[in-house]
Amino acid sequence: VSDSDAVGACVNFANDHRFLVEPACGAALSVAYKNLPVIEKAKSVVIVVCGGIGINLDILKEWQEMLSESSLER
Repeated sequence: VSDSDAVGACVNFANDHRFLVEPACGAALSVAYKNLPVIEKAKSVVIVVCGGIGINLDILKEWQEMLSESSLER
């Protein structure tokens, strides 16, 4: 998944569960949030969610803005 998808999933997860995760975890979460074909036929999906000491709301917002700006430059 893209960096933007991973960070977007972090934001979605924070909004849904009030729990901050780093983009490495967001990459796994983005597969579920985007309902990608790789899990489409699965009966059950398990995603291990871990927090991180290197994340806070300010950093998450900064990454989201940075990735949003870089996608506009393409």
